Amino acid sequence: MVGLSLAIATGARAGASLELADLAGRIDYGFYVGNARAIGDAVAALKRMSDTDPAVRYYRAFASFRLAELDSQHAAGHAEDCVKSATVEEPTEQLTRAAAEARARASVESWLLVAVCAGLSGRSEPAKGLVHDKRLVQALARARELEPSNPRIALLDAWLVSRRPALADPAVRDEAIAKLEAAAAAFGAWSPPPDSTEWGEAEALAALAEAQLARGQVRAARDLIERALLVAPDYRVALELRAQLQGSKSAAR
Repeated sequence: MVGLSLAIATGARAGASLELADLAGRIDYGFYVGNARAIGDAVAALKRMSDTDPAVRYYRAFASFRLAELDSQHAAGHAEDCVKSATVEEPTEQLTRAAAEARARASVESWLLVAVCAGLSGRSEPAKGLVHDKRLVQALARARELEPSNPRIALLDAWLVSRRPALADPAVRDEAIAKLEAAAAAFGAWSPPPDSTEWGEAEALAALAEAQLARGQVRAARDLIERALLVAPDYRVALELRAQLQGSKSAAR
């Protein structure tokens, strides 16, 4: 797989310790409020934990992914760290059905991190879509093979067009919005396993809300913002959009 170090991991959050669960929460919180330092503190704690634990490696990758999104100056470095850490482990022995299903789910999540981080590693502008890196294409194809209904696959399909369709060229805006709508619908229909990380849904909803605001579709934007905040109550992007919406209403009075 194009030079990826694939020691492909058994689990993301499955079987994670309470300490790992706490660190995962810190990573999520740090991203949604825009606090890279909180994520950095979680990374420091993860570095003190065992390299042989696949859940630890997964969360190191996840933290690097979130840092790549927040820290534009060092985004490429964080994204490459993510790709290196997001290792996946294919079954090499007979497993029970439940164990095989759990491993497949974990593999999907790791492939998705490889895909998104490979796409972020060459990105120059936040508003642009993911870069069509060969590693992204291969990892996304593998995730699609394992779990085609995973809504993060639909989200990455949208991000390949544009991360922020409200700022995109008209030629790509409608395509990006259509793909984000498909991703939002997929998240709405999804029943994720209890050990799944929670990323993507709030981002898809907020991006759609921003696009609808740019189109003047205030009611649709408001509904999308509220849905995003139900998923991630501290999400700074959704909060900024809600403030923008409320400011527009005040100015119109």
